[in-house]
Amino acid sequence: MFEAVDVTTRSPGGSFGSRHRWTTPVGGQLSSKVVFQNFVVPPTDGFWSDISPIPNVKTLPGWSWQAVVWSWWLILQMFTAILGIVGNSLVIIVLFIRRELSRPTDTLVGALAAADLLASVFMIPLPQALTVPTSFLGQVYCKVVHSSMFLWVSFEASTYTLTAIAVERYIAVAYPFQFKNLVTRKRVTIVIIANWILGFMITSYIFKSAMLDNSTNHCAPAFLSKDVQMLIGTNLFLMNFLLPALVSLTMQALTVHVLYRQSLVFRKVGNREDRSNPTTRHLEARKRVLQMLFIVILVFIVCWGPSQCFYFVFNLGLLPDSYLFSPLQKALVVLSFGNSCANPIIYTIRYPEFRSAIGELFSSKKGKTKAALFSERTEGTMVKSVNSIHA
Repeated sequence: MFEAVDVTTRSPGGSFGSRHRWTTPVGGQLSSKVVFQNFVVPPTDGFWSDISPIPNVKTLPGWSWQAVVWSWWLILQMFTAILGIVGNSLVIIVLFIRRELSRPTDTLVGALAAADLLASVFMIPLPQALTVPTSFLGQVYCKVVHSSMFLWVSFEASTYTLTAIAVERYIAVAYPFQFKNLVTRKRVTIVIIANWILGFMITSYIFKSAMLDNSTNHCAPAFLSKDVQMLIGTNLFLMNFLLPALVSLTMQALTVHVLYRQSLVFRKVGNREDRSNPTTRHLEARKRVLQMLFIVILVFIVCWGPSQCFYFVFNLGLLPDSYLFSPLQKALVVLSFGNSCANPIIYTIRYPEFRSAIGELFSSKKGKTKAALFSERTEGTMVKSVNSIHA
């Protein structure tokens, strides 16, 4: 997404890790009105406090590097990355152990954890290249590494996998008879792959906007018009946040409505207080998963909503240029990154089965449970109960 800010400056190079990552060409004189979602030329007015005025440079043939300067927000980013790596790795390990009886929800939750794990890995602050060689390798560095493209792709895959989980849960609850035929392992795999492809498509603009300036040997942004900037910015806001959030919330609301109607039906046949009844246990298990899913969606909105909305308003020219690199903007960025480590914490707090699975993981006892974790093989129970009621 391209943003407007008047800049005429020489400033040392560095990076600003966020959903909108920025970098500064080193030693190059720029005079233009441009800021990108993943690239920006920052003003030299004190906001760029994370870059040392005298960089710690290590040189290789054609390369020079800026050491990481550990500001408060980079320390929080590193802490978030470590939590995300540990937490999501545990989720993946537990689901892998129980893979024999895994259900579509477990597979999608595992895909969500994998996307968040990769995002956490790519979130780790690294030294930035001040100068790069004018070669194919230099072009790859500017377009892929310097732009942190895989970080944004991981975020996109995580967002759309969460949306897919909400849709899958609605199908499971609303169409229990057709669920096994509609949501097969092959189709779930296709959806997961499609989410990553979609993530690459949404962030493909980086290949056009991230450039290697052959005259200065710096990674620099391309310059686009204000109209293109606003168009790309609007599309990114819709695709990155608004559309997935609306679909997830809508599916969640529809699922809760259908589940409520089903619970009313089963109450009529006297199963309300019989917790030993398989159907009652099935409904309660589904409610726990839905409650946990709602919290996951809500945390996603809380984490990403403020930064996305503020940046969208900034893109429309309704916020001053001083918003970039301000303490508020950096705080919102840290909040956004927190979503990558939040889900394992939610599972631990809200889902007893996950706590038990983690305990078994570190236990030496034999005969560990290998049942599905986030869903149960109880569609047949639901179908039989519905048939008995109609009979």
